[in-house]
Amino acid sequence: MNISITGIITLLSFVISILFCFVAWIMTIKKNNKSVWATSCSFSFMAITLLMEYRAVLDWVNREDWAALLDVVPSIFPMMSGYIIVMIMANLFPLIGAMKSKWS
Repeated sequence: MNISITGIITLLSFVISILFCFVAWIMTIKKNNKSVWATSCSFSFMAITLLMEYRAVLDWVNREDWAALLDVVPSIFPMMSGYIIVMIMANLFPLIGAMKSKWS
């Protein structure tokens, strides 16, 4: 199994974004005002994940590996779309909690 450095970074940033999302939830439940920082980190690592996926596609285009593009891109698009939607929805709770604590 040949895993590139791009694949490792993509997987690592994916996991880190989910971990920061959980940290933000825990901080919000414990009424910690710093949960916005964890949410920001979650969004940042989500962006890195998307950029690394785009980088993998760019590498395949540069190598003219059309078979890899045809195999992977149609299945990655719905997965990445779902990942983005779930992460945005999950990170809204800590942001709303932080905004409510500022208004109170």
